[in-house]
Amino acid sequence: MLTSCPRLRPFVPALVLVLAACAAPSASGVTDRFVVIDAEELGHFNPLTGHGGNGESKVYESLYRVAEGQDDRIPDAVPVLAEGPPEPVGGDLTQWRVRTRGGVTFSDGSAFGPEDVAATYNAVIDPAFASPIAANFDFLKSAKASGPDTVDFTLTGAYGDVPHRLFLAIAPSESLAKPGPADKLDLGDHPIGTGPYAVTELRPDQAVFTARDGYWGAKPSVKTFVVRRTDDDKARAAQLAGNADGTRLPPALAHAAAKDGYRVISAKANDWLGITLPTGDPVAGDPAVRLALNLGVDRAAMVRDILRGEGTAVSTLVTPLFGVAYDPAQDFTFDAERARKVLDDAGWRVGADGVRERDGRRARFDVAYYPTENLRRDLTMATVSDAKKIGLELNPVAVEKSTMTPQYLAATAFLLGGGGQPYTVDTQLYPKFHSRYAKPGVGSKWDNASDYVNPAVDRALDAARVERDPAKRAQLYRDFQAAYHAAPAMLALVSENHVYVVRDNGWKFGPTALEPHAHGVAWGPWYSLARWTRS
Repeated sequence: MLTSCPRLRPFVPALVLVLAACAAPSASGVTDRFVVIDAEELGHFNPLTGHGGNGESKVYESLYRVAEGQDDRIPDAVPVLAEGPPEPVGGDLTQWRVRTRGGVTFSDGSAFGPEDVAATYNAVIDPAFASPIAANFDFLKSAKASGPDTVDFTLTGAYGDVPHRLFLAIAPSESLAKPGPADKLDLGDHPIGTGPYAVTELRPDQAVFTARDGYWGAKPSVKTFVVRRTDDDKARAAQLAGNADGTRLPPALAHAAAKDGYRVISAKANDWLGITLPTGDPVAGDPAVRLALNLGVDRAAMVRDILRGEGTAVSTLVTPLFGVAYDPAQDFTFDAERARKVLDDAGWRVGADGVRERDGRRARFDVAYYPTENLRRDLTMATVSDAKKIGLELNPVAVEKSTMTPQYLAATAFLLGGGGQPYTVDTQLYPKFHSRYAKPGVGSKWDNASDYVNPAVDRALDAARVERDPAKRAQLYRDFQAAYHAAPAMLALVSENHVYVVRDNGWKFGPTALEPHAHGVAWGPWYSLARWTRS
């Protein structure tokens, strides 16, 4: 690494940005500037806090990214900063080697090498950095630059699907030399990456990404990418009538907004939504209530009426995308009569007003949701309606995102979105259902948010992690589904497609990728932004 290079790239002066914003149209009428509206806070460009965690960053790059055009299965891992697939060192699958790409530089001009990979991966698992995504890397013991173009990963145990675990965005080693809380690192607002774009302006309401000189790959045709922030769904739809080129919206709103030169692009996602049922609540945490809700909600109706067909019903978080690991017999099917019997057998009796009681306790609990997100609101209200029909009173509560502290989640049901690392069954299930994450302070606040403890589930998940035989590993995940079906942890509802509205102004986007749980505009047609061409 060239330590003499400055690590903070200054922002481009305002005059330059104004000129970029006013770029003249090309001969075909297409400008080299694209403007989108995002719902998320701008900034936070830090790999250790989750930015670019699946290869979607415009500023950073990863060893591998998710392949486009493979949305009917778990997609391939495409080498980016790696020269090829990782190779096992030895025969027990506990050590792997990756050869890194040469001739790559960071946006500050310094050289990329295996020491940057090792530093980034070691930092994300170092408690001194307190990374909120550390739980995603609990399979990793250490990383080491083992040569001028190789990095070795030593794992905590045997693990066969290593390529799908090496999507972490890579930062320069110097920026991680001084351990400290990840959310305080300067990288958050002053990112330094090897990607095709550099951040040249950052304000609370707008970020500007500019195609950078010195990028090792083909320079993007879109020279300036502008992201503006509006967190309300309806407000973003209204702003499309101005000078914005695209945004992400709930399905119904997207189709209503796609007019006057705009079109809808739907991307398949492994992005589930469901309601936590915390053990700390005496009603929501009751096993009979959990099971009855899973039987008593009509997921198919939610897909039809709320998602407008843009998604699928899910109930165990294992889906057909995972191939033979999926057991369709363990999915919950809508059966309100059986749900009522489960509650009857558990002693929950229907009162005069139709709400059940047991031992003087009313079958009632709050369900929190974000009011600015129409989809979460509508799914919450549909669940409230279905629950009422089986004698359960769910009280919808609109909350701000700042409210969602670990303490609040431990006692209050919440309409949660998940699937941030959905490219292996392990990452889909382990953090959400293993009892180790029911302990205070372990993992992120979203991990095992129901504080679920099930020894049969733990055994299946632990054994699958170290099982080298793919067929036996798939059977263990089917065992998980059977154990979970008998005693569910939460109320998984649907997996949504991500629906985008894009100005039809001459750019050829290419296929989308199978998307994870992700907010905003990092994915969709913008996932391949650097590879766009003019049609």
